[in-house]
Amino acid sequence: MLSNKQLYFLLFLSHCLLFLSFYLFKDVFWPLFTLSLLLLGGISIRKVKWKKPSQFHLLIGMLSGVFLYFVFLLGKILMLALFPQFIIQVDELYNLVAPVKAWHYISLILIIIPGEELFWRGLVQAELKTRKLKFPILLAALLYMTAHLYAGVFLLLIAAVLAGCVWGYLYDRTHNMIVPLLSHLVFDLFLLVFFPLL
Repeated sequence: MLSNKQLYFLLFLSHCLLFLSFYLFKDVFWPLFTLSLLLLGGISIRKVKWKKPSQFHLLIGMLSGVFLYFVFLLGKILMLALFPQFIIQVDELYNLVAPVKAWHYISLILIIIPGEELFWRGLVQAELKTRKLKFPILLAALLYMTAHLYAGVFLLLIAAVLAGCVWGYLYDRTHNMIVPLLSHLVFDLFLLVFFPLL
């Protein structure tokens, strides 16, 4: 278990890294975001629970990723019907985070998605749970959401807290990082590669 000071420092570090990636140095988003998640994931990897997943857990991981995609698709349709001005924010976000080069795809699959899950679920959520705080999954998801403030996209905040709760629940129930990792991978591939929402 980390000390409170260590946990606060790591949360502060995550905010600094995402502030630099999403806000201050957007021109080098992909290299900086990749290095940020490599660092956060590397710090977290020893605290994570791994085991061979059952076929049921693999299925749950994949289906939950698809489910989240369709929830966000519906949410985007409703939100833009009510607040059409948000399309500009969504467009700007896609221009920033959508992979373009071959190494972006490699980074997304091998570094960014694992790094986010290792840090936010494997370390932060686990640390909150060991402190016997109420609703550690929700609290970790809210912290995950706050780290996305720097992107300046309201829909991303909603997506982060909702997806964070789903991935946190999957990790908590299965005690296996492979399940939320698979869900996150399927979700991001649908969202950013196969069926972008724009």
